[in-house]
Amino acid sequence: MQTERSRESERGPRDMGSTAEAREAIASESALTLVPTFVVVAVDATGMGIILPLLPFYSQRLGASPFLIGALISAYAVCQLIAGPVVGMLSDRYGRRKVLVVSQIGTFVGFVLLALAGNLTLVFLARIIDGLTSGNISVAHAYAAEHSAPATRKQALGMTSGAIGTGLLVGPALSSLLVRYGETAPVWAAAALSLISILATIALLPPDHPASEPLYQHRVPEPTLTRSVLGMRYAWRLLGLLIVFFFVNSMFLSQIGLFLSARFSWDGHPFGARELGWMFAYAGFINMIVQGLLITRANLIASDRSIVVAAFACMGLGFAGLAAGSSIGLLAIELTLIIVGTMFARSTLTAELSRSTAINRQGMIMGLNQSLMSGANISAPLVSGALIGHRLFVAWALVMAVIAAIGAALARQLLDTPRTR
Repeated sequence: MQTERSRESERGPRDMGSTAEAREAIASESALTLVPTFVVVAVDATGMGIILPLLPFYSQRLGASPFLIGALISAYAVCQLIAGPVVGMLSDRYGRRKVLVVSQIGTFVGFVLLALAGNLTLVFLARIIDGLTSGNISVAHAYAAEHSAPATRKQALGMTSGAIGTGLLVGPALSSLLVRYGETAPVWAAAALSLISILATIALLPPDHPASEPLYQHRVPEPTLTRSVLGMRYAWRLLGLLIVFFFVNSMFLSQIGLFLSARFSWDGHPFGARELGWMFAYAGFINMIVQGLLITRANLIASDRSIVVAAFACMGLGFAGLAAGSSIGLLAIELTLIIVGTMFARSTLTAELSRSTAINRQGMIMGLNQSLMSGANISAPLVSGALIGHRLFVAWALVMAVIAAIGAALARQLLDTPRTR
């Protein structure tokens, strides 16, 4: 008996050592895997960034009224809302890479149809096709979560968020450079980038291997879908916070251009496309600093709950400052607070949502996450546009400040502490 115990004691450390070595090997392998993921997401986001500033003017040339332009944006968001969970659950069942490729093909077809569109009907059809297959980002988030250890999942999701920020920074700049060669030139460029993204996904991302899962990827038995969804209590709390975040962020992004143009001037003329371009470039610079340097360090000294509360507080202070101030110096400080708060809130809540759900439900939960974002993109711009349209600029900023304060209060109540978790 003593001999058996001694053998077990000798075997234990060796097994633990081999397990630790295996985990280290997996972590290093996952880091390499996420490099092509960054490339794929950045290329996808650049294509989206090319289309976003061009679409209203492109549609207007084909006879769209401001109402129809709004309906075009809402139609895309509605399709995303419907398709998000479906695409996510399909990726849970059939693998991330396969569904990601199908989703990217839909985006490519949508861009080509948009470039060839000679009337508004084809423009609507192009955006509907793109919206119904637009699971690129949620599936990429799930892929990053599935190929990263729990300890590094926030950094992995931060990398994909950084890729989105990079693409949405580069895309509008490319659009402004290419539009001089014709209105369809940026659209064809977006289609070309989408095709490159498809080829990169096929060539660079390794296929899913459900049978040989890394040690840190624990799966749960397959219950019914209803039981699975209703059983995610902590995940639903996180999704509630994300609704608040997406709504206030969509209010801000949808009307910040008109707000700045009406309230601020530079060198004697109102803020225009050039000034907005510098602002977005600055936002991209802040995004890279937060994702590359600050997220990891903040996590060492503060809990996720504290980080999210502080992030909402920063956003609220920035929004309140927009209501009160009108100087360029104060504007720079206010925008910095809003951008930093937005980056921290998005990354931390997304990572916490991923950790709250079993690994074989990552696609579904990220699909729900994208659907919530789509819902906010349907409703928030309408509220924001009504306020700005009636020139209620102070009220617009104060409403966002109040929503951010509600987000901070909810984060204190809903988020678990590390000890509770």
